[in-house]
Amino acid sequence: MAKEKKKSLGKGLAALIGDLGEAEVRDLNSSEIKTEGAKIPIEYLEPNRNQPRKTFDEDSINELAQSIKEKGILLPILVRPLEEKKYQIIAGERRWRAAQKANLHEIPVVIKDLEENEVLEIALIENIQREDLTAIEEASGLNKLLVEHNYTQKDLSKIIGKSRSNIANTLRLLSLPHKVQDFVQRKILTAGHARSLVGLENALSIAQFAIKKKMSVRQLEQYVNYVKNRKNIKSSSGNTKKDPNALAIEKSLSDHLGLTVTIKQKKGEQGELKVVYKNFEQLDYIIKRLNK
Repeated sequence: MAKEKKKSLGKGLAALIGDLGEAEVRDLNSSEIKTEGAKIPIEYLEPNRNQPRKTFDEDSINELAQSIKEKGILLPILVRPLEEKKYQIIAGERRWRAAQKANLHEIPVVIKDLEENEVLEIALIENIQREDLTAIEEASGLNKLLVEHNYTQKDLSKIIGKSRSNIANTLRLLSLPHKVQDFVQRKILTAGHARSLVGLENALSIAQFAIKKKMSVRQLEQYVNYVKNRKNIKSSSGNTKKDPNALAIEKSLSDHLGLTVTIKQKKGEQGELKVVYKNFEQLDYIIKRLNK
C-alpha cells in the first residue's frame, strides 16, 4: 500500500468532497468524466458491510428525512462503483437511509474508484470527525486497518489526528469480554468506564456491579484501584475470586472507619468480618463506634 495514498486520504472527508472540481465524478448516462455530481436511482446504492458504524438512531434519521423532504440532500453521498449498476456507499449511509424514508427516487452522489482500505479509512475518518462512532466501533475500525491492511499505529495517528497512546488505549477495549463491549455499544457504559476495566480478569462482574450501582467513571476508577491494590483479592479457599459486592462493602467500611476491613466469605451466606487495628487506641475507637 503506497504511503502517498495514505497521506492523501488522511486530509479527511471534507477535503475530499471539497475537491470535486478535480474528482473523477461520472454521470450514469455518459462514459465521460464529469466535474459535477451525478444523480442515480436510490435502489442502485447498497451499504458497506464493513462500515465502522453499526448502529443508527432512528429518531435522528426521521428528523433528517423531514429535512430532506423540505430541502433535499445538500451534500452528495460518496460511493464507489461495483458491478451491474451497483454502487457501494463510502460516506453518507445515514443520508441514504433518510432519503429512503423521504421517498426519494434519485440521490446525488460522487463516484470514486477506491480500494477496500481507502473505503474503510474514509468511512472511519468521517464518523470520527462527526463523533458518530461508539468507542468499540472506532476500535474495530482501527483494528481492521491494522490487521487486514497493514497500517501501523503511526499511520493511524496521522490519518485520524489522534495520539498513538490514544489509539493504543482505544484498541485495548477489544480485549474486554464481548458482553462488556456490548454494554459500551449499547451505551450502558461509557468508553471511560470501559477503559477502567481493561486488563481485569473479572472485568465482566465488575462491569455488571458498576451498572447495578450506577457508578460514575470516577467512582469506578476508584473502585478498580482499590481492587488492584488489595493484596488478598482471593479468599483463603484458594482460587475463588471475591465477589465484587464484598469488595465494595470492604472499601466502604474501610473508608468509613479509617481502618483496614476484610470480609472472608464461607459457604452459603456465612462469612467473617475482620477489622485490623494497630494499637489499643484504635481498638478503643472501634468499640466506641460499635456502641453508638
